Amino acid sequence: MLTLFLVLTVLIAMVGGALLAVGRFRVDDESSGGAVSVVVAPCVLALYLASAAMGVVIGWEHFTGAGDGLTAEAGAAESLYWSTTAFPDEEAQVVRERLRAYMSTVVEEDWPRMESGGELSSAGDEAFADLAASVRALSVSDTGDGLDRLTARQELAELSDARIERADAAGDGVPSVLNAIAALSAVAVAVLPFAMIRRGSSVAYFWAAANLVFVFATILLLFYLGNPFNGALAHDAGAIQEALAEFDRTDASLDPR
Repeated sequence: MLTLFLVLTVLIAMVGGALLAVGRFRVDDESSGGAVSVVVAPCVLALYLASAAMGVVIGWEHFTGAGDGLTAEAGAAESLYWSTTAFPDEEAQVVRERLRAYMSTVVEEDWPRMESGGELSSAGDEAFADLAASVRALSVSDTGDGLDRLTARQELAELSDARIERADAAGDGVPSVLNAIAALSAVAVAVLPFAMIRRGSSVAYFWAAANLVFVFATILLLFYLGNPFNGALAHDAGAIQEALAEFDRTDASLDPR
């Protein structure tokens, strides 16, 4: 709701500023000494382009970074699920059940919280704690060298790191200061062409209006980038759901009946 209010405020400022510029505040290079067209307009345009470009780049980097983190998280979960085959059946079954429960909690509890509040759920923290306890309780496998248990704990650590990264990514977004700079400079970039039009130039009005629409569209994109899980560029839980499906395939391969 706040984002919609801000976007509408920017739109009203652009349209209202354009109407005022056409009606009362035209810019005459002769009276201003060319200061507006030579100094002010280029500076405002440069500020708008720089802030808008930085905002898009930051949003894209957050999106791709979150995608890499999800891939790593799903891979660590699949590796841990498969590595339990080296342990006694009872212990392995406990780890697999808790790992499946944790990944299901990520989809059902974490994801809605990441989309709405930019944070992870307490249910996910509890499910991960249960999973970690079951992995730490694993005994030495039949090989007796402890390597399989060490591997399982390393995979758990990778899963923990991926959860932390996902929590950080859920709180990422384009900095508010950058959005504010882009919005303010965008208003000026959208309004100035109207102020500099000579009366009766219909073609100039058309291109000034087209410029306003384009500039507003970039601000709309910036404001709706959000975080990597709820904005214009958003990841869904597909990677985690695919990991759950991989668990089923692993179970089928272990029990071919």
